[in-house]
Amino acid sequence: MAALLEESLAAGAGWLDISIPDQHMVLFRSYYRLLEEENAKYNLTSLEGEREVAVKHFIDSLSCVKALDFNNKRVVDIGTGAGFPGVPLKILYRDMSLVLVDSVKKKVHFLDLLVEKLGLDGVERRWDRAETMGRAEEFRESADIVVSRAVAPLNVLAELCLPLVREGGYFLSMKGPGAEQEIDEAGKAIELLGGWFEKRESLRLPFYNEERNIILIRKVAPTPEKYPRREGMPAKRPIR
Repeated sequence: MAALLEESLAAGAGWLDISIPDQHMVLFRSYYRLLEEENAKYNLTSLEGEREVAVKHFIDSLSCVKALDFNNKRVVDIGTGAGFPGVPLKILYRDMSLVLVDSVKKKVHFLDLLVEKLGLDGVERRWDRAETMGRAEEFRESADIVVSRAVAPLNVLAELCLPLVREGGYFLSMKGPGAEQEIDEAGKAIELLGGWFEKRESLRLPFYNEERNIILIRKVAPTPEKYPRREGMPAKRPIR
């Protein structure tokens, strides 16, 4: 029922101290319906039901606002999958420009459908790898914020994401439990790539009490030209 989705979103918005206007609620309902319709074809999510999707995908994505202001920012979402966290943020922050990146072609096909269905402007979809984008003049050190909810370790994500961030911008990594250890293990990579660990926000999702961590890394120096390394190397031989 749409009412359960709306109720869950409203409760989650209250938890985040934000509001979701009615016209945005309509977009979230359309998003949910498309996920439901296309999930089997595109293998988008294992979550089921309106409350679970509303909280564990939509509100979880919006929890980024606890750490940063996304208004009028150039944002790149690496490993976005079905559009998380980038698309929920774009629904709320319409002046934000967004680049959605995934290396799986069928996920990008879904993103094309989604952006068209929701009528979102200023959203680029790219079938690409972060290693390639980080070496391209068009994208290197150009983003105000790079976000990622991907499951790779933080020292790997740092090499994939920090080369895309401009000096003074931010890399925001979304993690579950165990974030503190990942931060410790990624310290060398973060520093080497021009980053500085700013803070970790620890949260528990409403209704489910599941731990989430928002890791914020500020770009304080240019990334050395040799990074990112060629495709697959950041994961195969992480900086330690």
